[in-house]
Amino acid sequence: MKYQTWFGVIVIAFSSTLLTACDSKVKRDFKAGCQAGGLDRSTCGCIYDKVEAHYSPEFMQQMADVTVRETMQPPEDFNVVMAHAVQQCQS
Repeated sequence: MKYQTWFGVIVIAFSSTLLTACDSKVKRDFKAGCQAGGLDRSTCGCIYDKVEAHYSPEFMQQMADVTVRETMQPPEDFNVVMAHAVQQCQS
């Protein structure tokens, strides 16, 4: 019985590590920039998730692509959405 319990704990820990490593490159880059701005990793992930949920993963990918971003006009509400996400995630 003890073997099954430890095995379960190890599987959960390993799965959590894999899920964390499965962040997209866009999300990892966003979080790195956000953290460089002084926020913690958890808050940065929260902000990204809220903004991505409002728009879409495809939108976030486009915003991360420098060549697309140079010609792309962000939505009018982008700054408002970002500010709300920051406020909600820092609360």
